[in-house]
Amino acid sequence: MSKAVRILVDGVSLQAQEGQSLTAALMMAGVPAIRRSPTGEARGALCAMGSCHECRATVDGVRGVRTCLVKVSEGLRVQREVPLSHAPLQAAAEENDGARLQRIETGLAVIGAGPAGLAAACAAAELGTEVVVIDESMGPGGRIWSHRHEPPLAARSWLERARAAGVRKLQGYTVYQGRAGDLEVARVTDGKRLRIHCETIVVATGARERFLPFPGWTLPGVVGAGALQSLIKGGLNIDGRRVMVAGTGPLLLAVARLAKESGAEVILAEQSPLAQRSSLAIPLLLSPSRWKPALQLWKSLDGIEQHPSSWVTEARGEGVVREVVLRTPAGDRVMEVDGLAVGYGLIPETRTAAGLGCELDPSGTVRVDSLQQTTVEGILCAGEPTGIAGCEAAVDEGLVAGIVAAGKTPRSRLLARVRRHRFWGQALEEAHPIRDEVQKLAGAEEILCRCEDVPVGEVCGVSSMREARLIHRVGMGPCQGRICESASICQAWSGSDTIRPPWSVVPGENQGPGSDL
Repeated sequence: MSKAVRILVDGVSLQAQEGQSLTAALMMAGVPAIRRSPTGEARGALCAMGSCHECRATVDGVRGVRTCLVKVSEGLRVQREVPLSHAPLQAAAEENDGARLQRIETGLAVIGAGPAGLAAACAAAELGTEVVVIDESMGPGGRIWSHRHEPPLAARSWLERARAAGVRKLQGYTVYQGRAGDLEVARVTDGKRLRIHCETIVVATGARERFLPFPGWTLPGVVGAGALQSLIKGGLNIDGRRVMVAGTGPLLLAVARLAKESGAEVILAEQSPLAQRSSLAIPLLLSPSRWKPALQLWKSLDGIEQHPSSWVTEARGEGVVREVVLRTPAGDRVMEVDGLAVGYGLIPETRTAAGLGCELDPSGTVRVDSLQQTTVEGILCAGEPTGIAGCEAAVDEGLVAGIVAAGKTPRSRLLARVRRHRFWGQALEEAHPIRDEVQKLAGAEEILCRCEDVPVGEVCGVSSMREARLIHRVGMGPCQGRICESASICQAWSGSDTIRPPWSVVPGENQGPGSDL
């Protein structure tokens, strides 16, 4: 059992559990929204994975801290942020002097400690390479293997192998700029910076959720499907709560199961028809390692209210979500809920790879060859940045990348497995196409860019990403477009996002005009 501790939120003492994610602790304490948007709307956590920056606050005097990446400890001080004074700006400028950064030398730097990153680190270290793993989460394992107490069974052997091989971990650090051979990282809790000089880099940054705007999607209590999973693993108690999990993709099933096991009354809504998803039957049967867990997962959903070919059209509530309008084949239904988790699949997290100069395919994935080598010499990429194909694929790609980074040649059997995984990823995508109706739910009044409060109607005449940024500030806030740019209206614009450093907002920095910080 975790120890009860006290934290201070805007000077008010609240009880929490030691080791909880700060976001989960705030929600359990009745603080669903820690910040306000530029127009004054209360905003709560959306992704709970560090992408959306909606949960940011001042923590122990440090501005811009993403509370989903912070563990609760006794006496932690949390404040809603106020306008900057000149002193923090000067301090940030002085600390950002690259010449003063502490330097770390290593053979291989692995960015990301999920399945792909851990596999790459273990493979390289066991072949004699000195390895440093950089990961911004509270603990290793990535989102799929995240844990608060004991790591899941699938992760234990990798974590033990990494420890035994002498892999060095920089946990709670984010890469904010760099190039092949040199990376600059900052601690997510206080902005402390380090410089890493390395011979090779493996980018294993995983994926983020795809969010599509709809009426009420900015209400506190509306989170991503993967966000609900992270919050529960981070200590959020949903026992007895009525929760809807909606959207599309296999992640919904895993989240619904976890919510059910955590004591919630779960409603599951999948926008794809069952007939379309049945196309996965043959690829599953051809992969015994996948169909057995899939069958167990499906059986675990017994007793959950399920709605195929259904999607959320509106979330309602005063200050927090209380009702959901669900469109079903039988018509619209208004359902009372205590929380709503909506996610429309995953998007490869390629920002770091693109910032390092790696080319992307037209599909938006990092371009790699059969040995996971990118178009930049000395940089490899593994896992979901190269395509969404699940945990097994991430592990095998990570093994290939780690072996190559160590100067060795992977066995043909391993390379063949990687090729088969990519066919599975294609089958997953084809089984869960997003309906046109879902992509057109947001009207002119709905917020498109949450960071800058830009409504859909304001950008209806926009034709390019550059115009949207320069004139309307779409994608100019702390999340840098990670959330809004997956919406259909943004996808229709010409041009692409320009990745410039810093690739991630560092705590304590001036986060620029236009935000509420």
